[in-house]
This record gives sequence, C-alpha cells and structure tokens, in this order.
Amino acid sequence: MAVKPVNHLNLDPEQQKSFVLFYKSLPEKPLTTVRFFNRQDYYTVHGQDAVFAAKDFYKTNHLIKIIGSDGDTLESLIFNKANFEAYIKQLLLINHYRVEIFINKGGKWTIEFKGSPGNLTQFEDLLFANVEQIEANTVIALKLGPDFRNNKIVGLGAVDSVERKFQLSEFTDDEYFSHTESMVIKVSPKECVLMIDGSNPDFEQLKKVVERCGVLVTSRKKVDFSTDSLVQDLNQLILFEEGQQLNAHTLPQLHLETACGALAAAIKYLELSSDSDNLNQFTVENLNYDKFVHLDSAGVEALNLIPTPGTISKNDSILGILDKCRTPHGHRLLTQWIKQPLRDLNKINERLDIVESLINDTDVRQQLHDQHLRLIPDLQALMRKIQRKKANLQDCYRIYHAVQKLPSLVETLNNSDHKTLNSVIVMPLKELVNDMCNYQSMIEETIDFTLVERGDFLIQSGFDEELQEMRNQMDELEKKMKSNLTKTSETLQIQVKLDSNSQYGFFFKASLKDGKTVSNNKSYEVLDTTKGGGMRFRSSKLTELNNDYQTIHQKYVEHQKSIVEEVIKTASSYNGTLINLSRTLAHLDVLTSFAMLAASSLRPYVRPVLNPQGTGLLDLKQVRHPCVELQDSVSFIPNDAYFKQGECTFNVITGPNMGGKSTYIRSVATAVFMAHLGSFVPCDSAEISVVDAILARVGANDSQIKGLSTFMVEMIETVSILKKATVESLVIIDELGRGTSTYEGCGIACAIAERLATETKAFTLFATHFHELTKLSETIPSIINKHVTAVTSENNLTLLYQVQQGSCDKSFGIHVAIMAKFPENVIQDASKKLSLLESFQNQSNSENKQNELNEADKEKFLNECKRYAKEQTSSDQDLFNQIKRLRTEFL
Repeated sequence: MAVKPVNHLNLDPEQQKSFVLFYKSLPEKPLTTVRFFNRQDYYTVHGQDAVFAAKDFYKTNHLIKIIGSDGDTLESLIFNKANFEAYIKQLLLINHYRVEIFINKGGKWTIEFKGSPGNLTQFEDLLFANVEQIEANTVIALKLGPDFRNNKIVGLGAVDSVERKFQLSEFTDDEYFSHTESMVIKVSPKECVLMIDGSNPDFEQLKKVVERCGVLVTSRKKVDFSTDSLVQDLNQLILFEEGQQLNAHTLPQLHLETACGALAAAIKYLELSSDSDNLNQFTVENLNYDKFVHLDSAGVEALNLIPTPGTISKNDSILGILDKCRTPHGHRLLTQWIKQPLRDLNKINERLDIVESLINDTDVRQQLHDQHLRLIPDLQALMRKIQRKKANLQDCYRIYHAVQKLPSLVETLNNSDHKTLNSVIVMPLKELVNDMCNYQSMIEETIDFTLVERGDFLIQSGFDEELQEMRNQMDELEKKMKSNLTKTSETLQIQVKLDSNSQYGFFFKASLKDGKTVSNNKSYEVLDTTKGGGMRFRSSKLTELNNDYQTIHQKYVEHQKSIVEEVIKTASSYNGTLINLSRTLAHLDVLTSFAMLAASSLRPYVRPVLNPQGTGLLDLKQVRHPCVELQDSVSFIPNDAYFKQGECTFNVITGPNMGGKSTYIRSVATAVFMAHLGSFVPCDSAEISVVDAILARVGANDSQIKGLSTFMVEMIETVSILKKATVESLVIIDELGRGTSTYEGCGIACAIAERLATETKAFTLFATHFHELTKLSETIPSIINKHVTAVTSENNLTLLYQVQQGSCDKSFGIHVAIMAKFPENVIQDASKKLSLLESFQNQSNSENKQNELNEADKEKFLNECKRYAKEQTSSDQDLFNQIKRLRTEFL
C-alpha cells in the first residue's frame, strides 16, 4: 500500500514538489555524510539520511514522514534545535561522520556550514561551549610518490588544530603499507585526506589500511595535492621564531617533496588560510618514523592499549589504568604517548628518572595530584577562544588565576631536589611563569576584583568618567538593596541573605526550614526552591532596585566592550608562552600519573632496566598483566619470561584453553610496551633491551577487515609480522592457523614458527594448540617449550595459571566440555572418538617406527647376504641355511 504524503513541513504542494526535485538533483554523497536543512525554527533531513537518523538517534522509524506527490516523494524527518545540537555532537564526535547544513537564501538552498571529525572549526561553539576541555584533533593527508624497486614512497602531512602545529614525514613502504599503518596509529588522526586515483590500485589498498585504523577517509582531486601555493600559505600560517628568516622556503622540512604535497592538501581541505584566526599560529616539525616503536592496529588491539567503544571500566585498557591525569592537557598528551612508545634510550630514562623521584617523594606526588594539577584549566582551549575572538573577561581571568597558582606548584617541586625533574620541568616552568608577569599585571590593572567572587567580570571603573559614574550608581543601588535586606529580616523574623547570580540578578535567600514563613507572606515573590540552595525570593522593592541595577549594568558592559577587546588582543600575544606552559604541565601531569599508578598498586611496580637496542636481552621476573590483576575476585599468578639472543629467542606455549596462555604472552608484551613509555612495570624485576617493534597476531575475526575471512585476516597480519619483524623486535602470536583445516593450519604455523626462530630471530611468544610445534625444539636450539599447568580429576579441571618448562603432555577438551555441562551422551561419544583416534595414532606411530626399523634391517640383511655370497667356501646348502637364519633374525 502506498504511503500518503504528509504536509508536516508547513509547505504547500508546489513547495514540496520543488524541494523534492531540488534534493534529488544534489550530487551524490558518501553514506558517512548527513545533510541537514535549516528551516529557521527547526531542521530536517531527507531520503537515506532520514531513515538512518531515525534509527540512529530516535531509535524508531515512526517519526519519518513522506513529502511530495505524483510519484516524486521523499522521506523527511524533523529535528528541533535541541535534538539537532545533540545529534550534531553525536555525528561528529562519536560516529565520526561528516555533516552539511543547508540554508535557504533568496529561495535558493546553499551550504551554510560543513564539518567533519577533523574539521570542527565551524562547530566549535556548539560542541565545546560548555565543555572544560577540547579533544585532540588532527587531520592528515597521504600522498603516494613514485615506486622505486617495488618500494613505495609515502608522504604524510598532518595538521594539529589544538596544538597548532604542522608535521611532515616521508618514508618508503611495502605493498601492504605496514609503515603507513604504524604512522597513522602514531598520529591518531580524526580524518585522512587521500588523492582520488582510480587507475592506481594502491589507492584502494591505502584506503583500506587507513580505515582499518578507524579513521574517516576523505577523497580529494589530484590538484589539491599541488604545492604551488604551499610556501605562500605557510608564510601566513607559521609563527616564525625570533631571529628566524620569515620565509617558509628556507625550512628544511620543505625538502620532503611528497610530504609537502600531502601537507598542502590538508591545509586546503581545512581552508586554514581563509581564516584570519590561524595567521602566524602554527609551528612545523618533522615526524620521524624511527623515533618510535612500530605498532600497527593489530598490536593496539591485542594489547588493549585504548578503550573499546562502550566500555565502562577504566581497568579494561592500558590507557585507562595509566590515566590518572588531572588536567585536560595531560589526558591529551597521554593519549598521544600511548600511540608513540619511544626508542630513544635517553628520553625513556629521563621519564623514568622523574617517575622514580615522584614515587620516592610521597608528599610531592600527593600535592601535585590532589592540590596543584587539578586547579589548572584547559589553557589551550582558553587560548583557542581568545584567538577566535570568542573569549570574554572571565576567560582571561581564568588564565590569570591558573598562572597565579603556579609559583606554589614550583615551590612544591623544588622540595623534590631531583636533577632531571628540575631541568625538564621546574626550570622551564619558572621561565614561563616569569614570561607571564606582564599578563598578570594587565589583568590586575583592568578587572574589578571586588566583583569577581560573585561571578561578575567588569573593567575597573577608573578607566574613564562614564564607567565611574555608572559604578557610583550601581554602588548606590546596592546600598539600598542591603537596607531592604535589613527591613526584610526584621519583618519576617528570620535570617535572610542578599545574593546574586547571572540568571536572577539580586535576590534574597532563606533556608528551607524558613521557607514556609516566606511563602505565607504574599508581599514576597518566590523565585525557586532547591534542596542545597534553600529558597530564593524577592520583595517588590528589591525587584525594582534589581531592574534598575541590571539596566545600568548592561550599559556598563556595552561601554567597556572596546577596552575588553584590547585586553583580549593583548592576551592573544601570549599564545606561544601559554602553549609551552600547557605542554610542560601536561608532561608533568602524565609522569605524575605514572607515579600514582605505581605507588598505589597493591603489588609492586618496578623501574625497568633499559639496555640499548641490539643488546638482545629480555628478562622479566614475576610479570603480571596490569589490567587483569585489577579485576574483581582475581588473584593473579605471575610468571617469568627470559629471552637472550644466541640462547633462547622463541617460546612455544601449550596448554588448555583459559589456562593463561594468552594472558601470559600479553603480560610480557604489555610490560615491554609500558617500559618504552617511560612507566614502571608490573614485575618483581625487569631488564629489557629497547625493541624496534611490538608485533601481534591475536584473536582475529571476520569483522576486523571488511570482506575478509578470519583466516585471511590471520594471514594478512602474519605476513605483516614476517615483513616487519627484525632481530630487535618482540612478537606475540596466539593460536595461528585455526581458520583452516587442522593439517593445513598446523603446517602453516610450523613454517612461520621456523621462519621466525631461524631467520628473523625476533623474541617470540607463540601460544598454540598444535602440539606438533613442540617438536621444533629438537632441531632448533633457540626454541624453548613452555606450558600452562592444570590438574585434572574425574570430572574436574583445575587451572593453575603457572607457566613451566616443557610441553603440555595431554589435551583437556573433554574436561572443559564436562565443565560446560555438555549432555552425557555427547561426552561419552566424544570420549570414544578420542580413544579411537588416539589408538589409531599410536598404531600409526608404531607402524611408522616398525617401517623405519625394517628399512634398516633390510639393509643389514642384504649386506650379510652379499658377504656370504662372496665366501666361496660355503656350499649351496650352507648358503641356503645362512640366508634362512638371516631372514628370521632381520625380517
């Protein structure tokens, strides 16, 4: 039955028909873009967008209406302004979709605003107006250079709109773009701009790699990657350092031709040059691939580095347990560090030195965490508002108030008396606080501090005569209000206070127990009653005085606008100082967070001993998994791990399901990862050589990569490991080969294990159910067999979670089936099949052994026959008898 069109948009039939035709004439868009139409009092979405939004936001299709007629119809869905704002936030920040907002100007629909996860500029007021911190927000562009001997040149340009910096990187990559994937993980962009090139098969491959990292891909034409105007744009956007030549052409980073093309595309996509707020705000730096430990998306997922969407407990991820930060800057920096574990031994030890000093000095650590850092607002967010001329005097005051608290913080740090902490944190903080002295003086000279406590931010009245006159009038009105307060208290015979806020202005306030006295007196107007605030009310006289006060106050605010603009303009000149101040405080906050985790743990965290890359040693005593040990009702069983080049580089780990194999190999990799962050690790002791990569193949499934089976996902991840792993890498592999037949999976697992053990020689933990892998240790000395222990009785399986030397000597599948309460007949059937298969295998092994012996005996038999045949002294009968004896003996 056809759906009857409904006129729910207050449009006549002709207007509906015209809009339907217009909508259907719009160019095609990706499904990840939602188009809104601004109809003044409300917004609408149409077509596929209406169907999607109804399910996604309203969770029902009943609100969808049909507009149009004569076969030209269109689905339509209305959003009021509140729902529109809520859905915009959901689309941009959670769904990571693009949005376009159309407005009707002169009878023609045109795009008014557009935004994407990486380009939130036009929606910042909506998204972050009432939020104390802003999210990290980076857009990257990738450009492919020419192939060189089957190595692909990839250029990366990144724009960080929060840190206000450009980053460039150029590197060679393989056909799987494994380096590119690692770089995308490290930068953690919200969006990636790629060049449309249907003739190049690498484009689709590169797109899949980026999407696998959870990043929205935006396609752009080849012309957008041209560098013709790049130098001109950079000359406008870069904040050149003092003494630096004011010409971007002289920057060494611009010699990276392919990366510059990528950066040009990112700048054009974000339209940075067209926004005057961006002028002279950005810095430029190289993003060196070799500075960080290689991580790909499989490794991030395997180690549970970041929370999965929808998780509630902070203990489910490494970021969650490490994040005890107290400032917005600290949260952002830690999220960045999680994706960028260091390879520089000196920088790692620098972080560890500071963490150790904070662990050892409980008073300093607790004061930083509980008192000082939590008082620091999001300085970057405040500066962003100042640069965009969206700030007010309160924002300027909040910066002033934060800086005023810093000398006390510095004094606390001075008590630590630690050299590294002093040089890395304390001295830079002192210099930056000194650089803010003039800013503090300006705020003290301009803002009327007598009004700040009640939330009123006004310029001091002494700036000109008109302000002074208005200030006198307001003071006089306040005196009359206080006089009315005394009269009201006497009349009501209760305790009454005079208070004010931005919503009501001035009002009287009484406790809840006295509220009935007020409400029974009709001379007073009750404004509201709250449990914590008591009753707010006004007399007719107070209402009159308050109205007069608010009128003058509004004139005061209007008159001071020009002075406020000058204050904000002056404040914007402190952008560089505040950015550096923010970074230094973030650095301190993250390292304090590391110290808090280690110091508050019920079981010891220790400082890892880091050895230079290439020394080939990994020795962890009683290592634990930091997330698992925090779970309720878990008594974690720690285990040792030991690897040394030339002795033991490969562990084959067998044992029952749920016996702890996966947790063990993840524990080792997680400890190594945390050490490279500069964090203490959950061990009794740890000695670790710096690694160049942490590679993982754990728990693949069909949904990880669209259109690929579990087995194909396994193979792609494993190929990436084989190509990337070196003798200085750490590899963990869990249950490889389960996605295909048993024999084929076992063969592949054995071949890969042998390759990693004999050629790559990376430190490898290989958990498997293929017991055939344990035989590799017989021919490859560097392979050590280990197993997780379990004790079985008739109907029970007790998992001990201890990792011991040697291979597992039996399978525990039947015991697990019993514990899972399989039907008795199924258990009996399985036991019979198992016995039959084991007897068949034993028989086959026996026959194979007999065949091997028979071959040897046959050779001896033939040799003896030849010897007797050569002895001519023997008669034919003697020869016959000897051969008969030999047959009995050997065959």
